[in-house]
Amino acid sequence: MLRTGQPCQYRCSDVRQLQALPLTPSAPRYEGFVYDEFGPDTAWVRERATLRLPALGSAAELTLHGEVLAHPSVGGIDAGWPGLEVRLNGREVSTLQPDMAGAWTLEFTLGESDAERESLVEIRLRGVALTNALAWLGRIGQRLPYGNRLQRFRSQNKNRQLRVSGLLVNGESAFDFSNRHAPYSPLFARQHVEIGMNLVGYFTADLGIGESVRCMYRAVHAAGVATRAIELKLPCKATRTDRTYESILETEPCHPVSVVHVDAPGAPHLAHHHGKQFFTHRHTIGFLAWELPEFPDAWMPCLHVFDEIWCPSEFVRMAVAEKSSRPVLTVPHAISFARPVDSTLQLRTRLGLPADKYLFLFLYDLNSYSERKNPRAVIEAFRLSGLNQRGAALIIKVHGARGNEADLSRLREAVADLPGTVLLTEGMSRTGIYELEAACDCFVSLHRSEGFGLAVAEAMYLGKPVIATDWSATAEFLNETNGCPVRHRLCMLDQSHGPYSKGQFWAEPDTSHAAEWMQRLCDDPSLGLLLGTAARSTIEIQFSPAAIGAKIRRRLETIGSW
Repeated sequence: MLRTGQPCQYRCSDVRQLQALPLTPSAPRYEGFVYDEFGPDTAWVRERATLRLPALGSAAELTLHGEVLAHPSVGGIDAGWPGLEVRLNGREVSTLQPDMAGAWTLEFTLGESDAERESLVEIRLRGVALTNALAWLGRIGQRLPYGNRLQRFRSQNKNRQLRVSGLLVNGESAFDFSNRHAPYSPLFARQHVEIGMNLVGYFTADLGIGESVRCMYRAVHAAGVATRAIELKLPCKATRTDRTYESILETEPCHPVSVVHVDAPGAPHLAHHHGKQFFTHRHTIGFLAWELPEFPDAWMPCLHVFDEIWCPSEFVRMAVAEKSSRPVLTVPHAISFARPVDSTLQLRTRLGLPADKYLFLFLYDLNSYSERKNPRAVIEAFRLSGLNQRGAALIIKVHGARGNEADLSRLREAVADLPGTVLLTEGMSRTGIYELEAACDCFVSLHRSEGFGLAVAEAMYLGKPVIATDWSATAEFLNETNGCPVRHRLCMLDQSHGPYSKGQFWAEPDTSHAAEWMQRLCDDPSLGLLLGTAARSTIEIQFSPAAIGAKIRRRLETIGSW
């Protein structure tokens, strides 16, 4: 069965009827053109053909061009050249009546009033009514008197003499019939397709998935994509104190594409909270994160809610793609924010941090799963480094302390033998988090797995050396040229931790190796400066809003060109 957006080809004798690459099933971009080997770089018209142009936004000069070829089999009743009539949105704009073989060009103008909507260029042949009627009789009337004499008209050789090469718009190729498989220019289509997206997520929430949608808004804004920001209505345990985009939030979508940042189990509830019209006549994309190599089977129905899936890393993409029947693409987070301008000493004083120590920072959300974030590995590595006695300290920032008092108590017990360790539990704005990251000397993440690693990327963006487990998504952008990757071994989960099921695999970082990195950085400030500078460059180049926004824009252009 033919899918919308794919070319359909029919064979009839030595010709191939071209069908369209439609934007919608009812709006083919071109139809009525036929190929043969008489003019291999052009097409011909049986009687009528059409070219459909997208809304161009302004007046344009159109140039239809082709050539006239003398067919050797034409003679007698079908002798002579066919003529051509061109109509633009129903009105005649040009005609052609050749008197000899050779190239031809017809120029006409698309006015301002037509440029705001799709336009139809219609091509009609003149002077072929009789021979076309004889061709029709030849096809249906082989048993009629003189039926055999009509067979030669079936090839419509008179029509074939007038060839169409393509259509230019302001000198740019919109249709090129020398490309038999894709006459409609993809470049032209992308440049003129109308794009826009509804971006849906926890814009105001103080958690990773909230920062995820805020990162994407920065990217699409940088790319100049028309965007409507919509607060996700699904329940959320996190506090909602981020006011960055509060003033622009809307409640209803208005664009043909929606991108929803949501945890996979919440996807089936979107229609209940946002209404069934949320999906009507829209291409809906789910932006999903996951942290292990295998996407849970129990969550597979969640994927069917969407027309396609975007993921923040290749690691996540591979896990989801194995279970999804929809397209799955990698669209990383865009990392960009105002770097703190205060000095390190000023920041430390304001945050109540030691002014004269080398500070290692680790932060995580207690509402997440501590087993995956692995704070005990960070504490153990710092303990093994012996730096607590040599002018260094460990800073641990936790989110979600309220409601997780037992986890917080266990964390306090784990650092009781490391005097000088600072445990921060009060809520912080995103600006406060950036200031904390900037105030410390090194960020540490001995995670067992990450779907992206926002905090890792943020610290790198701030020019900090980062010690991180060399596995999962962070390994896609952190290596020995720009950071401190930590050796690990893969191990099977012997029990389930929330959605991380028994029998899956994740990494067990080598705390001794992490301790070695801590010692090296503390003893050699120049190493930290070198790695931090490279880290900053990596994030600025690979994950800038401009770079990620351009990737998103290209995908939206492709979707809009279907």
